[in-house]
Amino acid sequence: MDPLSLAGVALALVAIIGGSILKGAGVAALMSAAAFMIVIMGTVAAILVQTPVAVMKRALAIGAWVFRPPQHTPELVIEKMISWGNISRKQGLLGLEPLLEQEPDPFLRKGLQLVVDGSEPETIRSILEVEMQTHETADLQAAKVYEGMGIYSPTLHWEMAILFISKARSSIGRCLTVRVG
Repeated sequence: MDPLSLAGVALALVAIIGGSILKGAGVAALMSAAAFMIVIMGTVAAILVQTPVAVMKRALAIGAWVFRPPQHTPELVIEKMISWGNISRKQGLLGLEPLLEQEPDPFLRKGLQLVVDGSEPETIRSILEVEMQTHETADLQAAKVYEGMGIYSPTLHWEMAILFISKARSSIGRCLTVRVG
């Protein structure tokens, strides 16, 4: 678990609940169905309008990374590559073929497949660089979904505040009309 993400979520909850209490609205004010519809549903709707399906699927898939980022262990990759080099020296490149099914990492599996197939080193490098760039681009687009939520949610919060202020003003106006009339 990422301790900074947990601390951020905890601090956000304290700020929201504490702000509501300090304002005098209490915690019950946070349970408003109208507020939920405007802020949460409005944010989700705005994101759905601007996001392609493939990007949304990727965003949902990487959402857990906030609390449990993917683990990268370069030492293990280096050990694997040294082992693969030793096997290929002893048995040739085809000696690596049984390892393809055992490799859990799709990127490493693709690279190993290219080696077993006898591709040239520059071709392997080029293919894997394109693979990395494509994956990085997809992840960045998916991350922008969450960035968009952060942008739209406060905006919708202000719209909700304006809505409630105008509602309060109209209620005050009706009260004055009743008193005068």
